[in-house]
Amino acid sequence: MRTKATWSNWAGTQTCEPESVIKAVSVEHVSEIVSDATSRGVTVRPVGSGHSFAPLVPTDGVVLDISAISGIVDIDKEAAQVRVNAGTRISAMGETLWNAGLTLKNQGAIDQQTIAGAISTSTHGSGLHLTALSGSVIGAELITASGELERIGPDDARLPALRASMGMLGVLVSVDLQLEPAFKLKESLTFRPFADVLQHWDEGNRTHRHFSFVRGPQYDMSAILPSLPEGMDDPTLVRTYDAVSVDAEDDPTPTARVDRPYRIYPDVYTTPWDEVEYFVPYDVALDAITASLPILERFPDHFPLEARTIARDDSWLSPMFGRDSVALDFCRTFGADNQDFFHEVDLAMSEFDARPHWGKQPYFLGTDVLQVRYPKWDDFVDLRRKLDPAGTFLNAPLRALFA
Repeated sequence: MRTKATWSNWAGTQTCEPESVIKAVSVEHVSEIVSDATSRGVTVRPVGSGHSFAPLVPTDGVVLDISAISGIVDIDKEAAQVRVNAGTRISAMGETLWNAGLTLKNQGAIDQQTIAGAISTSTHGSGLHLTALSGSVIGAELITASGELERIGPDDARLPALRASMGMLGVLVSVDLQLEPAFKLKESLTFRPFADVLQHWDEGNRTHRHFSFVRGPQYDMSAILPSLPEGMDDPTLVRTYDAVSVDAEDDPTPTARVDRPYRIYPDVYTTPWDEVEYFVPYDVALDAITASLPILERFPDHFPLEARTIARDDSWLSPMFGRDSVALDFCRTFGADNQDFFHEVDLAMSEFDARPHWGKQPYFLGTDVLQVRYPKWDDFVDLRRKLDPAGTFLNAPLRALFA
């Protein structure tokens, strides 16, 4: 199906008027679309659910919607592995995997992304000993710029580059994931003084499967929040989640739920916003948090600061490449002029070798900065040029960085 239309992301923060928006209905269809575009010198940008703030999709060429290429292909219960089509939404995976006695190792607070989109942008949850979703990828199939289907297996030297490639190496059509045997999560949501949270930061991260905090105004979540304590100095919401037996009894108690992970993780977000998220090394995270506080005071908003820890991985363009990291998430009211705020955050975080979340960046930093912050940057560019010499998968913002 081919339509002439304006494309926009989920929040309306990124739009474009492409040559066409095509909803692929099969792997063969993807191959035909890409091959035709390459022969005509037209850009192709894949999209799943469009749940990104960054200018990854906008193009005057072809917007290739892969959301119909969905569904779980195969589950290997013994090896705890799954092959899933790239357009499958994360929200559609949990129950099927659970019924097979398996679950994702980790996931983020939003489950509406397609698995390919979440992987390609290093979408993450939390946990000092848990990688982002891309760290679970052990293989994939993609359509290259020539239209050929290529299989990248677990021993392929290109796999670490593919895991966080933002659709620049080809169109993912399926991915293989390493899972875990099913378990349940026990939730704890409490308010604690901010100074106390920072004092026990390392202890919290090392003793809980998931440990994070939200400082500032509270927002709607899938769980009911605890009552704000009277008289507490700088109350900060602390969220911990710990694995319990798969046989543990479910508990719907607000702020202390016990349930399947895919039911516990997702939050509910109903309105668009602007957002930037930076990943700093774990050992300087408290200094980076402290550096952000004066900026938050100068630019008040009703969104809070969120801090989550993620384990290191080997994905070349992952913000967590080679180092345990802390993601500092700065959200802003959509429609306001937030550029001054984002600029100040960028300057403050640059002192801590911060790397951006590719799916949340409202603008891109320059190549000169990113080459330094991402040790495998040049290796990725070399591989991209080899797989896609004509730049079929580069829109204007990506071309400025990766051509």
